Formats: sequence, structure tokens, C-alpha cells
Amino acid sequence: MSSEEDLKSKNAFAMGVFFSFNIALLISFFFAENIDVILSDFKSILTIRTLGLLIAPLILFIVNGLLTPEIKASLVFWKAKNALPGCRSFSVLAKKDNRIDIKRLSELYGPLPVRSQKQNKLWYKIYKLNRDDKAIQSSHRRFLLGRDLTAMAFLFLVFSGLPFLVLGDHFISLLYIGCLVFIYMLLVLATRNYGNRFVTNVLAVESVK
Repeated sequence: MSSEEDLKSKNAFAMGVFFSFNIALLISFFFAENIDVILSDFKSILTIRTLGLLIAPLILFIVNGLLTPEIKASLVFWKAKNALPGCRSFSVLAKKDNRIDIKRLSELYGPLPVRSQKQNKLWYKIYKLNRDDKAIQSSHRRFLLGRDLTAMAFLFLVFSGLPFLVLGDHFISLLYIGCLVFIYMLLVLATRNYGNRFVTNVLAVESVK
């Protein structure tokens, strides 16, 4: 049986790649003039690589734990409350997916809820019954990865982009922040789609039983 922690552990490599990409982007914008000195020293390269391999998992663990799942969902869906896509599972998402037999769901669970929290509770109940389905596991994993990458992109924007706007060269800082905003927006759009698909996959599987 696959839990959320199991799925998140499978995403660890992709998280590490994205973290490394952001560090490389930061270096290329603000420390490019020193990169030749670092690369010319083979011992420095080995030391940096070794330290990176040792420290990166710890940094990822800390960074990924800075924000709660609720805050991460808010960063994806831009809602202060009831941001999870399950909160719109029956009122919005199910109506847009032709695979879902809403009438069948009503027969199984009675009148479908309208309030956001009750929608999410019923959806989660249905998810728990079907979480071993391959398509549901796959879509859940994609949503978790997208959510965590979006949160990381936001943290890089806040904690590395904004400080350099004050401390660094203004033009270069604006270019760097522009790149971070672009990455964040791409992840927001992709993760919204993955989250909505995860929700509808659960309902589609349940409605055809």
C-alpha cells in the first residue's frame, strides 16, 4: 500500500536535481566571475562535490519542511483557505470530466456536498478506498512532486531573489528574479493540472465500480 511518504521519497531525486539547478542558476548570475578560479583547482572541485553530496539531502529535508502542506497548496492554487483541489472535487472538477458518472456517485454517497471542506472530506474518503489504483498513485506522485517543487521555487524567489535585488547589481538581479518568477509560474500551472487530474482520477475510478 503506497503512502504519501512513500511517494514523496520516490520524488527525492527530482527534488535534488531541481535544488541543484537553482543553485547553479544563482551562481551563474552572481558568482560567474569566480567560477574559473574554483574550477581551476581540482581539489576544490572534489571538496565542493563531496560537501554537496553530504549536505544536499539535509538542506532538502529542511527546505521541504519549512512550509506545511496547506501553505504549499496555497502557493499552487492561490487560495488562502480550502486550497486543496479536493475542495472543488464535486462542484467544479467532476462536472468537467466526462469519465466521471456523477449520478453513480450520488447513488453511492447520497447528495454530493457543496461546502468546500465537506467536498474534500468526502473526496479523501473515496481516495482512501482507491489509493492502490496505479493511475491514482501515478497522478498523486506527480501532484506531490509539483507541489513541493513549486514551494521550493517560491522559497528561492523570496530568500535568494529578493535579497539580491537589494544587494546585487540591479539589472542582473531583475533578470534573475524574472527567471525565478517564470519557473514558479510554470510550476504553478503544471501542478494545478496535476492536482486536478489526481482528484478526477479518484472520482472516475470510483464512479465506474
